[in-house]
Amino acid sequence: MRTAPKVMLGLGGVLLVIGILAFAIGGAIVSEVSPESEDWSGTLKWEGTTPTTYEGEFDWTHTYNVWVEEGSNVQVEVLFGSSDDRFISCEELDDCWIFDYDGAIPGFEYIGEIWIMNSGTYTVEFSGDNNVDVMIRDDESFGGFLGMMGGGGVCCFGILFLIIGGILATTMKDKPKVQTTIQIDNEMVVVQDESNEKWYDQDEST
Repeated sequence: MRTAPKVMLGLGGVLLVIGILAFAIGGAIVSEVSPESEDWSGTLKWEGTTPTTYEGEFDWTHTYNVWVEEGSNVQVEVLFGSSDDRFISCEELDDCWIFDYDGAIPGFEYIGEIWIMNSGTYTVEFSGDNNVDVMIRDDESFGGFLGMMGGGGVCCFGILFLIIGGILATTMKDKPKVQTTIQIDNEMVVVQDESNEKWYDQDEST
């Protein structure tokens, strides 16, 4: 088999394995939490009582849902970040209802999300009504979806390379070895010629 088909088949196989693993890991992240669990909106990252601030690491692939005591009035602000790093209320997102049933937490209500464009350390300030319990819940499902989509894309490339490698393997044949026999003074001499050159008998004129 020529080198090109071997490379394409090998690369296709490696990409296919990587894609399957990435898809499986992403799917596990998305499906590991039951809708009946409080962790449906994310695992607890931090909780405190207003007025307060929280400083910690945030990842741009995660969604950070903010919960407060029911009936309270709390303002949330991301300090020292860019204009894209901010708290977005559920009214702006039009999803205040999203955890009314699945993922509901007794005594608390979901009020919005903290959006981070670049992973790093950020400070979040909670103000408004005093002595209100607040929490940040870390939802990794978006990262899981990214893993599934990325894994699916890599699988497609792997399959494509395998198909191309298979086509090349069937169409590109190794050069045949040419065996030439020369008779010299009644003795047979065998010459191996691995090139594509053809030997022709030439008549010598005297």
